[in-house]
Amino acid sequence: MIINRSFSSSFAKEERFGSLKSLVLLVVIAILATSNTYAQASFETIGGLSYLIYSDAKTAAITFNPSGEKYSGDIVVPEKVKASDEVEYPVTAFGDNAFDNCRELKSVTIPSSVTSLGNNCFYKCSGLTSITIPSSVTSLGSSCFWGCSGLTSITIPSSVTSLGSSCFWGCSGLTSITIPSSVTSLGNSCFWNCYSLTSITIPSSVTSLGYDCFFGCI
Repeated sequence: MIINRSFSSSFAKEERFGSLKSLVLLVVIAILATSNTYAQASFETIGGLSYLIYSDAKTAAITFNPSGEKYSGDIVVPEKVKASDEVEYPVTAFGDNAFDNCRELKSVTIPSSVTSLGNNCFYKCSGLTSITIPSSVTSLGSSCFWGCSGLTSITIPSSVTSLGSSCFWGCSGLTSITIPSSVTSLGNSCFWNCYSLTSITIPSSVTSLGYDCFFGCI
């Protein structure tokens, strides 16, 4: 019973955090506009998807919809997008919160130009059933697939070296996962409450398992 209360308390806390986080996404837009980090970035909607266009770096990153409308269905992200300046920019990242709370999202095709999936990238995308991570991706951010309960399996490419904290938190439908020998660490609460997992192979390259890495994997 203590464990059950622990689950409930933790889940309730995460639910409250998720709701608050959704409310501040629009505020983030104003912050980005005044941040030095994003000084050379501009928001553009191209082909129904929102991007941060980095004119200096000549790259683009897919980001959350600034209108607050959630992405849904089957999405194919192109390798390059043509911005309003008529320049083509390669899409190199899925930014933080890019698909946050997009519960009706079914599948996403990630182009081979992408090298990173940001923090909370697919946070609570409970309807996501299919995703292929290309070998160009080297990092999965914290809470990247948090609450993606519809995922039953996922293959991590050999280009990835670490799994961020809470990376697969609450992926209750996940039954198997293959961790490549390139990975050296699994973050805190990485597979918390992935209670449908029946097998997992951890390669000898992994030298550290984060706190509560497999908590609740009954």
